[in-house]
Amino acid sequence: MKKIIPIFLFLITFGLLSHGQNVLQTAGDLDYTKLLLPSLEELFENAKRSPSVEMFESKMMEQDNLLKSEKRSWLKYFKVGGSWQYGNIGVNSMFTDQNTPLFYQYSGAKQNALFVSSTVSVPFDDVFDRSNRVKRQKMQRRSTELEMEKWFDEQKVRIIDSYVKLTNAMSILKKKTENLTLTEAQLKTVEADFANGHAGISDLNAAKKMEVEAYEAYKLTESTITAELLHLEILSRTKIISK
Repeated sequence: MKKIIPIFLFLITFGLLSHGQNVLQTAGDLDYTKLLLPSLEELFENAKRSPSVEMFESKMMEQDNLLKSEKRSWLKYFKVGGSWQYGNIGVNSMFTDQNTPLFYQYSGAKQNALFVSSTVSVPFDDVFDRSNRVKRQKMQRRSTELEMEKWFDEQKVRIIDSYVKLTNAMSILKKKTENLTLTEAQLKTVEADFANGHAGISDLNAAKKMEVEAYEAYKLTESTITAELLHLEILSRTKIISK
């Protein structure tokens, strides 16, 4: 058993890492400059599938059932009972005297009886407090509903914040792509000039440094977009790149 648990944990960990690598590999194959994001309305609607919303709805359903039970609690003041008996009653007898020999006699009859009883017990403190208990239950239900609305409003703010960051990063990525393309073209020109003796080693190093810096800036922005996309997927419960 001790050997099975580490193997099981290893398989789970391996599966999660494989899924994460597949998502990152899929993201690496995407052209973020051409990626179309879902509308905010769609993201808001999908966010309602969150486990938090399900938890609030389950809690409200439980409170609705408690409210129904509280409204029917007056039934406990009444108690009705009954019993039914059915059977045969038999009597064995014997008789004898000086002139009569001993003889036995049996007599029997069927019996069917129904008994019904009812009681009413009304505790006045419970009766007068019943409306308050119903109101408290309604208030608890309303409080849960407001908590869900508050959570959803906060979730909308988080989605909007992530959405704005993402759109800005995607706009910046277009500029970074143009700059990377330009520095790569400049590097090729300098390399050609260097091969022909029209540029020195310092010119080549400077061009290469600009190309590396442009590439690092491009990859950094791309990584930011990937992280923000995954973050937005979790917030909105919407698959964008991890399809």
